[in-house]
Amino acid sequence: MTNLFQVDAPLDSTAINAVTTGHVAPVMAWEDTAQGRRPGTTPELDEATGAPFQVIDVMLPLGRDGRPELFGVRFASHEVPDLPPYSPVELVGLRIKVRGSRQGKGVDVSFTADTVRPAGPQRTGRRSADSEAA
Repeated sequence: MTNLFQVDAPLDSTAINAVTTGHVAPVMAWEDTAQGRRPGTTPELDEATGAPFQVIDVMLPLGRDGRPELFGVRFASHEVPDLPPYSPVELVGLRIKVRGSRQGKGVDVSFTADTVRPAGPQRTGRRSADSEAA
């Protein structure tokens, strides 16, 4: 079946209140076996950085009437974020891909992000000029 449409677009994650379940898992590379194509035992690696892909479960308010729905968001990182369950997260570089379903009915939706981190102000590791002057 030929896919008639596919949309791959960035999303402004600052307008989305994303909440993680705290579950993060590695994405395993696919392997061809005698039983067919199956997830293997080695992590899938990002070609650009060599970092393993992870998937984090995130609730996004994209359902009917803004109800949260659970999605897996893929990202590449050497470090697995340690995020408490049901805590807000920031999805830096969030992208959505929508395409016709492989089963021929409906659509498939997937999300990727450059970075996943706790929401809120981030520490820079530097003191501000005001605190140094005090």
